[in-house]
Amino acid sequence: MASIKLLLIVASIIATCAAFPSRIHETNNRKSGRELENVVLNNTAELDPEGTFRLDWDIVYDQDPANPLVVMEMRVATAGWFSLRFTSADLTLGDYFYGAYDVNKPANSFFLDKHCDLVDGLGCETADGPSDDLRNDFQLISLVNGLDYTVMRIARVVDTGHLQDVVITPGPMMLGWAWSTGIQQSGLGNQLTPIEKFGFQNVALIPAK
Repeated sequence: MASIKLLLIVASIIATCAAFPSRIHETNNRKSGRELENVVLNNTAELDPEGTFRLDWDIVYDQDPANPLVVMEMRVATAGWFSLRFTSADLTLGDYFYGAYDVNKPANSFFLDKHCDLVDGLGCETADGPSDDLRNDFQLISLVNGLDYTVMRIARVVDTGHLQDVVITPGPMMLGWAWSTGIQQSGLGNQLTPIEKFGFQNVALIPAK
């Protein structure tokens, strides 16, 4: 039964991607989603000490050792939207992944690449939020959605070559995280529901050289 439910969810995602090409763009990753879904993620960080946002990840070097692929899986204690932020070393740029899957209305689902100018590492923790990138450099790999949690696996190369993206560098980086209990605010167009919880943690996605 669980496998049938997962297949139905994946089929819904594919249909949503086809229906909204302007919101979900292809990336330049060469590995297939099936290959990346089977990658074992050997690293784990509880971004929220209370356990609402866990990040698992690993680095795939066989595609391009000089510019490897970071495969990440987020388990978030919500069926609403959530985000993960990579922060530049000088704390002036935030590079965001935003994700959500609405079981009741798939058209509300999104998997977005966003950015925000920061001041000392802070900014865009508001209703307006960050701005959409000109290009989506994230690859959606898989999704499992429950009544009170979402597990989403994504991938992105370390250096996308895009000025609106932060290069993932060796050693600790400031990661930001946030989630909401809902997705779209009723009657307010595309405005997202308010942030329920957010925080920051330094994480070494790639070991220091």
